[in-house]
Formats: sequence, C-alpha cells, structure tokens
Amino acid sequence: MVKEIYTLDGGKISEFERLRLGNFDFLSCRNDESENGINNKEEMMNILENIHLSYLLAGSNVITTNTFQVNLYSLREKNMNIEQGERIINTYIDIAYNAMEKFQRIKKRDDFALLQSEKRESIYNHLEYFQKVRSKIGIVHPNDSVNVKDYVDSFDLWNVTTKKGMGGRNEKDYIRRCKNYYVAFSNGSYSSAFCDFSEYSGVMHKGGGEEEEEEEGRKTTEWKTPSKKNTIRRKHFDIKINTDIGRWFTPVCHNKQHDVISMVPVNRTEIKNATTMDSFLNRKLFNYGLEYYIDVSDEEIISNCKFKLGSFSRNRDKVELFSLVTCSNIREVFTFYNLIKYYGGIFQNNVVINFYCNSNKYIGCSGYSFFDVVLILLYLDSFNKYIKAIGVNCVNIDYVHDLFFPIKKFVSSYYNIRRDTYKSENVEINTFVNTLLNNLKKNRCIDDVHFFASPNKSLKQVSYDSSKNHINFETLHEPHKHVYNYVDSWLDLGLSGFGGCCYYNPYDISLLDYKLGCRTIGRTGRDAVRLQK
Repeated sequence: MVKEIYTLDGGKISEFERLRLGNFDFLSCRNDESENGINNKEEMMNILENIHLSYLLAGSNVITTNTFQVNLYSLREKNMNIEQGERIINTYIDIAYNAMEKFQRIKKRDDFALLQSEKRESIYNHLEYFQKVRSKIGIVHPNDSVNVKDYVDSFDLWNVTTKKGMGGRNEKDYIRRCKNYYVAFSNGSYSSAFCDFSEYSGVMHKGGGEEEEEEEGRKTTEWKTPSKKNTIRRKHFDIKINTDIGRWFTPVCHNKQHDVISMVPVNRTEIKNATTMDSFLNRKLFNYGLEYYIDVSDEEIISNCKFKLGSFSRNRDKVELFSLVTCSNIREVFTFYNLIKYYGGIFQNNVVINFYCNSNKYIGCSGYSFFDVVLILLYLDSFNKYIKAIGVNCVNIDYVHDLFFPIKKFVSSYYNIRRDTYKSENVEINTFVNTLLNNLKKNRCIDDVHFFASPNKSLKQVSYDSSKNHINFETLHEPHKHVYNYVDSWLDLGLSGFGGCCYYNPYDISLLDYKLGCRTIGRTGRDAVRLQK
C-alpha cells in the first residue's frame, strides 16, 4: 500500500514576529489596547486567519490551531475560569475553520484555475505565483515584503530550476499527495503554559515562585535529572498495560474499545524525584516519566487532558485531527492516550502524536528511546485504532533520519516489525518487547500509521538545568538545512508528512510544495492556483 503524502503547515506565533507585529496576549485572547491606544484584538485575529489561509495557499493540507499553550495552567495564571478557557479555544478553532472555508471558496472562484505544471518551470516561478495569489486575495501584510529570488537564494536548495526534479528516478518513486484537507486541534504539553520553554525538557516544574539566580553567560551543556530532595504524600496512579490481550483478541473485536492501557489510583508515600531511572525498575514500566513530575501531580495532568479532549469533542464539526505537539514527557502522552477511550467513537484514526527529541535517539531530556515509545504506541493502537500519525516536531533537522531509521531497519517487506532482531537498550522494555511485537505483528500493519516530521528551522540543541529551571537554546543557521533538501531521503525512510515548526513560514511551505510537486505524477504542485489573464 502506497501512503498518501501530507503537507503540514509552519509556525504561527513566529509569523507575528517575522511580520514585526506588536505583542498580543494569545493565552488570554483579551481585548487589550496596543501601544497607540487602538484596540487590536480584531486585527490580530484577522492576521491569524490570513496566516492559516496563506499556509493553505502555499500547499498545506493540514493546518493547526493556535491552541498550543492554552490549558488549565494558563487559565489559572490569567485568572480565568473554565468557561472563559473554552471560549478562547473556540475562538482559535473558529479562526482556523474560517480560513479553511475561505480557502475552499477561493478554489471555486471563476478567476482562479489550477496552475498547470508547465507554467512553473522553476521554484522561482512557483513562489512568484504564490505571491500573486495572496496579493489578489488581499491577505499580504504590509510588512511581508519578500523578494522571491533573494529568498530562494538565501538557502542552498537543490534542483531549483529542474522542471520535473526527478533525475533518474523510476516511476515507482513518484508520490500520491493527499487531496483532503484537515484542521488539527493543537495541544502542547501542560508545561508549555509555564512560559519558560520547559516543554522541551519533559520536566514538569512550575517553580512555585522560587528565586532563581541568573548567571550572565552561563551555558548548560547537558540535561540534568531531577535530584532526590522531596518526599510527599499524594494520590498516585499506576499506569498498566495489558500484554495478554493478544491471547483473546480476534479481528471480530476490532470495533470494540479495549482496556489495553489503564491508570489505577494508588495512595502511598513516594519519592517525588529520582537520581536515576533505575530507581523505577520496580514500578510498572509505564510509570516512566513520573520522575520528571517535580511539582505537578497526576491529577493536574488528568484534568488538563480531559479539558483538551472535551474541547475537541465539542468542536468535532470544525476540527478533524487531535494533535499532540512537542511531547517530551511520555507519561503525559500515555495519560492522554488512556483517557481517549472515555470519549466513545469520537477518536478513530484522527490522533497525531508529535514528540520533541533533543538527540537523534531519545525523547526530551529522558533516556527513553523514541523508537521504543513508537513501538509501544503502535502496540496499544493495534487494538483501538486512535492514531493517524506519529511524528517529531521542532527538532534539529539532522536528528530526523536517525530517529526514524530503526522503523525502516526493523520492518520487513510486509510491514511488520522483525521481532527476533530488535533489542531495546531499556532493560525492562526488553523483557517483554517480543510479546508486544508479536501481538503488533498479528493485529496491525505498520503501514496503517503515518510518520510526520516538522523540524525547527535553526535549532541545534536545547540544554536544561532543572536545579535552576534554566533552559538554553543553541541555534545555528546553515543555508542547506531546509526541509526542502531532506524530502527525498525522508520519503525513502517511509515518512509521509512534511512541514516546519518555529520560523518556517508560508514561503517555506511553498518551497516544500514545489519539491513534493516535482515527485507527483503530472503536477508541479498539489492545489496551487494562478490568476486567469
């Protein structure tokens, strides 16, 4: 089976920065006055809609809502109640939905027609048409002045003048692009609302007003695991996974919800932090990630998950995908996954889980392998079919190949894991990995799930010092490290969704659209349009 290829969008808030717009409190969505005394909420909402629309015109068929940081913690910090939070989320969903509706109307207008491949012989022509379309519609911001040639030449892009761009490739190397369009409801980690970038670490540390010393020029070089310093009494949940379900599971059961994962409340005194993950070897495997819950409880995370899942359910007529973004604490991910079963048939092949990996192997600041977690999620989902795609976002672009390579390495010609050849470095996972993979082999084809990548434009690595709650971003702009240049190798790995994260803009997605169009039979772009003369 040949997977359809998805074109994802890029950054939203970074677009406001690129357009040199004043700050707006997107977390509260309050109608504050701008510096010149003008009420700017309506203006900002209109610009956000135009950003969504620009991504669609650039070639995206999946756009994400501006709800990444809106959660129960952000509401509490803004002194807002649940009802106000629901209205904020509804507002952002409506903006994305309206952009999608407007895009669908634009495609049907008489003064627009599909742009034929011979009309765009180079990437320069492609971006010029993109500019003309946006200008015709009237959605180009006055500060959005881009010289096409200068912009393209600022990157070291390959095959920018080749009409087909396929070289000596065979016909089987051509791709089939997805013709459907999706609005994805974006959900960041609970810690994304802490506004300290700790969502990149996986460490849930609100800080509680503790004083932090700032050392000028200090640069942390490695992740530090939380130290053992607090013992508290609180309600704790054991996360359990049923590895025996495959013994009685049959294809007839596919339409039923299964408790292959559960969270069981346990009251006990426990060590809140741990110096090593070995301290957790006596726990259930999927309590991993708990050691990074510094001053956040299971109850908080569960409540927040329910808030976000409920928001998606109420807006099901406007959003097609439920997207977890920049996930770095696997416990939070499994908590989300466990709670999905309480929402009936709303979640069926429409969940996207994107991880942040700070290396070419591990999730967040942890020692948990991305590939291990992918296997576990695939096993869980072999019974429930919630997941549409698993991916990475905001990562160093150089990490993507190594993160996904094991999927190709350990997948046989008929798309099942080679259970006899894979050995996890995690001791406890390795004790039952064959059981999981054997059941996965029976119940799910790996090709049922898509794999997405949306790298950061310039991020090299993130370092986090949990003792001072300090995070440092190491960035490096290298002209050739644009998603455009990585598409071919990622397609060969089996990836089927491509986009960008922070600082990727609609022009970058248009470049990506051109690249994917070069590998699409008979077309240079997916649904690009041109003005009729």
